[in-house]
Amino acid sequence: MPTLTARMEWRAGRATAWQTGTEPQGKRAVIDWLLNKVSPFRSVRARFSTVMGGSGIVLGLALTLFMEWHLEAGLRAAARDALNAFASEIAHKLTEDLSNRQREVVLMADLVGRNTIVDPEAIQEVLDELKHRQAAYAWVGLTDASGRVTAASGGFLKGQDVSARPWFAGGMSGDFVADPHDAVLLAKYMKPRPDGEPPRFLDVAAPVKSGQGATLGVLAAHLHWDWVNEVVTETLRKRRKDTPLEVLIANRKGEWLLGGGKPGIPDLESIGADTSHLVATQNVVTRRPADGLGWTVVVREDLRYAFAPVNEVRKLMLAFTALVAALFAWASWMIAGRVVRPIVELADAAKTHAGEPSAGVGKSLKGADETGVLGRAMDRLAHNDRLTGLINRSEALMRVEQALLRASGQHSHGALLLVNLDNVGVLNSTLGHEAGDQLLTMTARRLRKLEAQGAIVARLGGDEFLVLLEDLAPQRVQAQHNALEFASMVMHLLDEPMELDSGPYAAQASVGVALLGDAPLTADDVLQRTELAMLEAKRRGKHQAVMFDQCMQDALRARVQFEEALRKAIPYQLTVLYQPQVDQQSGLLGAEVLVRWCHPEQGLVSPARFIPLAEETGLIFPMGQWVLETACRQLHAWQKLPDAAAWVLAVNVSVKEFCDPRYVDGVCRILEQTGADPHRLKLELTESVLAQDVDEVVAKMQALKAMGVRFALDDFGTGFSSLSYLQRMPLDQLKIDQSFVHDVATQPHDASIVRTVIALGQGLGLHVIAEGVETAAQQSLLESYGCTSYQGYLFGRPMAIADFERTYVSH
Repeated sequence: MPTLTARMEWRAGRATAWQTGTEPQGKRAVIDWLLNKVSPFRSVRARFSTVMGGSGIVLGLALTLFMEWHLEAGLRAAARDALNAFASEIAHKLTEDLSNRQREVVLMADLVGRNTIVDPEAIQEVLDELKHRQAAYAWVGLTDASGRVTAASGGFLKGQDVSARPWFAGGMSGDFVADPHDAVLLAKYMKPRPDGEPPRFLDVAAPVKSGQGATLGVLAAHLHWDWVNEVVTETLRKRRKDTPLEVLIANRKGEWLLGGGKPGIPDLESIGADTSHLVATQNVVTRRPADGLGWTVVVREDLRYAFAPVNEVRKLMLAFTALVAALFAWASWMIAGRVVRPIVELADAAKTHAGEPSAGVGKSLKGADETGVLGRAMDRLAHNDRLTGLINRSEALMRVEQALLRASGQHSHGALLLVNLDNVGVLNSTLGHEAGDQLLTMTARRLRKLEAQGAIVARLGGDEFLVLLEDLAPQRVQAQHNALEFASMVMHLLDEPMELDSGPYAAQASVGVALLGDAPLTADDVLQRTELAMLEAKRRGKHQAVMFDQCMQDALRARVQFEEALRKAIPYQLTVLYQPQVDQQSGLLGAEVLVRWCHPEQGLVSPARFIPLAEETGLIFPMGQWVLETACRQLHAWQKLPDAAAWVLAVNVSVKEFCDPRYVDGVCRILEQTGADPHRLKLELTESVLAQDVDEVVAKMQALKAMGVRFALDDFGTGFSSLSYLQRMPLDQLKIDQSFVHDVATQPHDASIVRTVIALGQGLGLHVIAEGVETAAQQSLLESYGCTSYQGYLFGRPMAIADFERTYVSH
């Protein structure tokens, strides 16, 4: 249809025509004249406007359809998320309720087992109270070890033999939870369900143990299976949508426990392939049994209901698409007309110049384009850190490269500072990562103040920042001095507590400093130097600034080479020495096995050098295995010698080795392979092992103790052993650390510690041995304190096996 512009031009044309006498005569002539203005086949303006309008319609449809697709995808995802959240809520509620019931039964079993309640009538009252307080309980009962019910809520089944029930057998062996089942013994006491089916119960049981650990019986509870329906119903009630849902529950075998009896319900394995329903599944994870209860909560919703909002939105979006397309087409037509108006006016001017009438004159419209928003955003992402707004690592390294070039050309020194915040991991663990982000943001804000002094500040990543300084001084020494002063100023800038949302927080930093212009280096080289200097600052105690020194890099290179040499040395360059352990009454008790490294170039390497490195790098595992195998082979060889058959070999075990989950199996395998008598093997642990999971440590020791392996607590007195832990550990021997023995004859404090250790060992029934005994005076004083077993240079230095046997084995 003709636009307003076309109509205005037509009217102007008519006025001109009347004035000039060229108005078209007749209806047909008027139509032809109008078509010349609006037909794309007759008018350049109309043709251009048609193309622009058509392009606008296509673009509008494309944009609208894209928005519709994106919104529809979001709605579908929201429907799935809502269904998953619903299934998760049901599973969480079931897990929580089951865990609470398990905890109540276990606590009650522990209460009864420890004789807190001994009167059967009192037990009866407690069980009734427990059932009354929690509606989920159908029956709570206590049995003896033979399976006879001694007390029960309501008196039901009292005196009956339930030893054949699965919950009794399961409860005797540990905490027990089972899938639901129809009532058997309690059926006659319970009302039938509304649907006529017999009641269903879920069994929870726990062993009743005495204070000495003996199993006295089982405390069991039957939970109403209708409790699960109540959980589902309550969760459905809180649901905002009123569309129908199907809630199913299956056990670990895939059998339906709830809702599976309806027609058309597929099995658990194929339910996810049902294309007519939206399905969400969640597992009910309980602490008992050990592998979980194995229930799966399945929530299904018909796609017609699940995606009903999607269909409604689709209809609205289609209507919106048509409206937007029409508006865009009209706008495109109008804009296109204005764009080509200069051309039309030029054509009219040409026609007027040729003697033809003008079609009319209008004002031109110029549009202003806005660009660059996305480009600026991409530029920020490429060069700046998102959290702090500082320049990022890549941009900082580029600035360092440029600074290196300038320093080389101007013969001046600059510096790069690596600022590492101390203990940010502790802050994240205690107050959360949001507090850590606040700390990083406020740190960046303070470091920005350095930019006023010409510094360039960047965030390297994590809790590390870079500060780049240029033109510090031409002389190297002065540049170092200025850089360290600047680093001290940086630390002082960060020392003042920062106001986080959680309260004031005193942040401290360690700073590594490296010079620029000191040598032909790359940006990565300088950054590596700052990292080495920062690590040295951490090693020295944190919160200090350290200037890079070449010896740091040399030390790192030497450490890497030393580690590689140690890796190649295991086991071919290792040797074991044997230091005798003696008893005043019975003579030689055995020996302690000591590992040494015979380096082909450095000779005998002290264990103080390579043992810590082995523990840090994990090489302690193959090394410790080799030492233990060597000791066990020697024990097997001594079993054939009458003089040596009773000797015991002590082998040191590092904390890292003992905490390995495979350690116990490894010791068993070595004993079997070598044929050594485990009663002649003694493992020496240090007190630091108690800093680990004590229950796990004791369990491992008891497993090895059951095979006959002995245990000694080495370097006793240097750690922080708890007496309660010592009582739990199946130890055979306490070993007094040589640091106390060395000055026992001259230092009253050390003598007091030694007497206390000896008295403690005797009080715990442990054998006590003193190591590092070098003089007869030390031995005499130790003997007067009650210690009769010794190890040290007074009785023999560590020696090779040939020298040891030559000294102590009769020939």
